[in-house]
Amino acid sequence: MNTRDRIFLSRTEVSAAIWADFHQYAPQKRLFLEIFPLIFGERAVISGTPRDNDVWMAERGRKMVRISPRELGRRLCRELEQTEPSLEILAAVCQRVFRAVARPGEADRSKEHGIWLFTGMEAFTCRQCGHCCRNLDYADQLTEADYDHWRALGRTDILEKVQRFKSRDNPVAYRMWTRAAAGKSGSHCPWLRKIPTQNRWECRIHDVRPEICRQYPGSRKHAEMTGCPGFETS
Repeated sequence: MNTRDRIFLSRTEVSAAIWADFHQYAPQKRLFLEIFPLIFGERAVISGTPRDNDVWMAERGRKMVRISPRELGRRLCRELEQTEPSLEILAAVCQRVFRAVARPGEADRSKEHGIWLFTGMEAFTCRQCGHCCRNLDYADQLTEADYDHWRALGRTDILEKVQRFKSRDNPVAYRMWTRAAAGKSGSHCPWLRKIPTQNRWECRIHDVRPEICRQYPGSRKHAEMTGCPGFETS
């Protein structure tokens, strides 16, 4: 099996991945209500439907309080971190959150216990539609490794479209693809080119493209949530 098709997540990595999932999309109310009993068990009850703006929740011995779907997502994450449920429950949560097969297991080398997540990427085919390059906001997701790689290759043509700066959270951060004037991100990737007479696009730096581009979409769910047609069969 290709390493792209499955990934191993420790408990800490599962929590981080779920936090990231909950924060990068609009509140997933239906999902939150579905996994609530798995995470809270009998420690709390909830009332509401996916159509409701807010839901009502009560932890054991306390009265019902009204909370927003976004706050519900935060509480689910905190509870998951604090209670350390069994790996079987953790796998069931992952299966619903990531819309993928998830199984308890051990890491191949360290034998650490955690969750094997099957991404489904073996069924992915890039359609060269250009959707991810033209419509998704990834300008601030360039890594230091990407930057160093281009510098080692002497790709000044790429580096001149990258801004390197200090941020509040990191000593060094990067932004692509910037316009020379004002250091602002351009409206689209400058390396994307429409193939004449075809409804397809090509990347002119495909062999050295950033890691965020190499990894996309990463999973069937992320493809569905961001409009990528790479898993369509027709």
